[in-house]
Amino acid sequence: YRLRADPDYLARQWRKAGIAALQVAAWHFHEADAGRDKYLDALIEACHKQAILVYAWIELPHVSEKFWQDHPEWREKTALGQDAHLDWRKLMNLADPACARAAAAGLTELAGRFDWDGVNLGELYFESLEGHENPARFTPFNATVRGRFQAEAGFDPRDLYDRQSAHYYTRSAASLRKFLEFRANLAAHLQEEWLDRLGEIKRAKPHLDLVLTHIDDRFDASMRDKLGADAPRLLATAQE
Repeated sequence: YRLRADPDYLARQWRKAGIAALQVAAWHFHEADAGRDKYLDALIEACHKQAILVYAWIELPHVSEKFWQDHPEWREKTALGQDAHLDWRKLMNLADPACARAAAAGLTELAGRFDWDGVNLGELYFESLEGHENPARFTPFNATVRGRFQAEAGFDPRDLYDRQSAHYYTRSAASLRKFLEFRANLAAHLQEEWLDRLGEIKRAKPHLDLVLTHIDDRFDASMRDKLGADAPRLLATAQE
């Protein structure tokens, strides 16, 4: 909403308001673009003149609009088998090794293309705030995750929504619990994996500050089952 505003004017106003750091929606800059890149370079320079730090906020498993358009084969799926375009985010299947490699390569390039002061890994878990009660928003149900879960638990997680199945979620609390635990473990694994990738980027640019933004699932304990979010499990990894 501020693309027509002078970056130096914005930075002066932000500093006057006491703002010390700016979080940039980095998914808009995931792919190089001469016009957008020129604007962001100018914005970062203006902020640095005012002693304002600039962070790349990433919102995985949303990567970018172009990434979504270019790779329909890697799109996350909901429990209904639909592409997971939920609210503004277009979610990708980071459990697919090829998808993860491509997203990581783009992130590494993004980190090197601008004079960032830090990177913020924000909200890397699953949809949705309505949990398993709303299959139209419940993820992940891509083929990779379904195959892994079936190999581990002995049934396809889609059976949780099959009224004829013994695993139908209102009929089998044990089956649902198996998937919710699997899902939370997968979210934690993905968070650890991407924090490791950010660690590799930091080794190349040691000044970078790394931030993990995570919902408080201890304050609202339902968040673990709804999102797969497990903050205490991540504390040691974040500290490391």
